Amino acid sequence: MWLYVALPHLQLERMQVLHPDLQGQPAVLYTEQQQMVVQFNQTAQRQGIRVGMNLADAWTLTENLQPYLYRESQQRALLQHLASDLYHAFAVISLDPPLGLWLDTKPMQKLYPQLQHSLTQLELQLQPWQVSYTLGAAKTPLLAKMLAQSGMQQSPDIPVDYLPCSPELQKKLRRMGIQTLGALQAIPRALAGRRLGHELVQLLARIQGEQPESLRYFRPPEWFTQRLPLLAEATSWQALSFPLKRLLQELEHFLESRQQQTRQLLLSFYHRDGSVSKLQVGLAHGGYQAEALLRLCQLKMESTQFLAPVLDIGLQAKQLQGRQHESRDLLQGPSQAQKSLAQLLNELQLRLGRQQVFGLQTAAEAFPDLSWQLAPAGAELGRTELIKRPPWLLEQSCPVDIRQWQLTRGPERFATPWWLRTYGGATRDYWQALHQDGRNGWLFYDYRQQHWYLQGWFN
Repeated sequence: MWLYVALPHLQLERMQVLHPDLQGQPAVLYTEQQQMVVQFNQTAQRQGIRVGMNLADAWTLTENLQPYLYRESQQRALLQHLASDLYHAFAVISLDPPLGLWLDTKPMQKLYPQLQHSLTQLELQLQPWQVSYTLGAAKTPLLAKMLAQSGMQQSPDIPVDYLPCSPELQKKLRRMGIQTLGALQAIPRALAGRRLGHELVQLLARIQGEQPESLRYFRPPEWFTQRLPLLAEATSWQALSFPLKRLLQELEHFLESRQQQTRQLLLSFYHRDGSVSKLQVGLAHGGYQAEALLRLCQLKMESTQFLAPVLDIGLQAKQLQGRQHESRDLLQGPSQAQKSLAQLLNELQLRLGRQQVFGLQTAAEAFPDLSWQLAPAGAELGRTELIKRPPWLLEQSCPVDIRQWQLTRGPERFATPWWLRTYGGATRDYWQALHQDGRNGWLFYDYRQQHWYLQGWFN
């Protein structure tokens, strides 16, 4: 069984969700060249505005009309986004841009044995989108689409106006007095083919499922990308914060469903003159929560000045990684210390720059002086547990009086190759030793210098 979801006002209704002030006003989307209405909201519908109406005629019906340019690229992006959400409940999805998509319920029969189960799950998935839609359910994709577009419950009642055929064929059907699909199917196919041509024969074969549809099946994207048009031009962070918050909430939903987080955000600001300003927000520890990401964007954008007004804002997150599960306390929930550390790293990196915030990591070098290296902030650091090493190494080893120490464990000999100029040919014996004041240190005897040195402390 195939389901077709028709979304005749998807782009405009998503604009209303992101801009609630638009809901109480008559609003339409129109094409740039034909100046023709292609989508409208309920307020505009009550004023008598319909799809296909000229924009000038729509103005005569209401003085408060809010017209916005229809963007096919955004319509396709919204369908892709919706399909990504539906993919968690339906394994086989095929997009039918610009106004709908197909769902194949057969692969999910074990999970949803009855059609009503699939319809209930579909309603749950579409509810957060707050968009109007019509459904069609049939054994073939084309028939399901025709049911959804016509609003009919039974296939014989579908008007021939919804047949995907040439205008010439529809004129022939009307001249013959054929008004519905049921009346057309009542005619023997051979007779209909002789009178109306091969186009009708192929169309009936598609409706009956005798000729397969060439559907392109959907695969969820590997990263997040969204673009949001603004209702009014913006030139400051205050004007951009609300639409950006909406985009970040969409990103949080995207990442939450995949148990992922992002290491970088790319903000794109589309200006009136056609130019695009881009702003990167790096996250040392990664993040996925909208509120935390909004604070980081604010830190980055407060010092940004736009040379031209912003018409659209885009958000892209490509550097995605699996989210590490936080250790939880049974009563208190996630560790606040872990959250604070992640937020601190992100804020430090934004304030000081990515080149100023690092972590420390062990390196495969013999001498402790060379065994440390810088690592990107927030990166998972390697750990060496084979040999006990002190957590506190001195910046430079210092000479000591061995008479104040008691050797407790060792020796461990380190010898470096001759080609290392600084340490070439040096040999050291390392010991764990107890100082007379009770502290546990790490000493070495340098055979070249003939002296004892302190390298670090165990406590």
